[in-house]
Amino acid sequence: MDDNVERPSYEPELAQPPTPAVGAKYSAMQRLWMMFTSPGEVFEDIGIKPTWVLAMVILVIVGVGQQLVIMPHLDTEATIRARLDDRSEEFTDAQIETMVEQGEKFGKYGPIIGLVVAPIVWAIMAAVFFLMLKIVGSEADYSRTLSTTLYGYWPATLVAVVLTGVLIQRVGKVPQEELANVVKASLGAFMSPDAPAWLLAVGSTISIFNIWAVVLLIIGFSAVGKISKGKAAVVTLVPWVAWIVVKAALAAVLA
Repeated sequence: MDDNVERPSYEPELAQPPTPAVGAKYSAMQRLWMMFTSPGEVFEDIGIKPTWVLAMVILVIVGVGQQLVIMPHLDTEATIRARLDDRSEEFTDAQIETMVEQGEKFGKYGPIIGLVVAPIVWAIMAAVFFLMLKIVGSEADYSRTLSTTLYGYWPATLVAVVLTGVLIQRVGKVPQEELANVVKASLGAFMSPDAPAWLLAVGSTISIFNIWAVVLLIIGFSAVGKISKGKAAVVTLVPWVAWIVVKAALAAVLA
């Protein structure tokens, strides 16, 4: 029968079958595991339904756990002397000892401070990316941006924490400035300690782990934000490069 023939008024229209609703395929826990194997699928799933609470909690716990593992291996005295640098002669041994004691006492509160500060930092990072997404014309909301940010950083963060926790057991105590070099993953780890402070700051930021996170964020923002890979790269790289510049400037000023 020709579909174009007009139906008699007494003959009802055939009802169209309802379009099935598309829901998220994976749970929050599945997404965490799949970020190591199929990140593209995870980000597509986040675009359907964002989840961020579990990722936030686990990232905060991992960060606090890293602090607890590192604290016994942190050489507070060497850290303070390194920060005093050329001014160390202005202080007596007793004064330096007092600073060391105060530093050790303050360091014990590091994990507690991390529990409070880390979620705020993640939220601010996501807010920056959210602003960048709006600038390039994406319709992604903040919840999806936060979810993408957390899952994008998750694999590199976990691997970096595990490697640092294992390798630091072999080096005894190290000053704060050398913690980033325990795992030889950044350009800074291969630079001379006598290199300019700003250059060391830049080198310590350009690491395998940061590059890994940047690549995942580009994939994620492209999928979740419904934008091209080029625009997603702008969203990700502009804040990252700005952070490198700020770190270099602060290192140069405080050197």
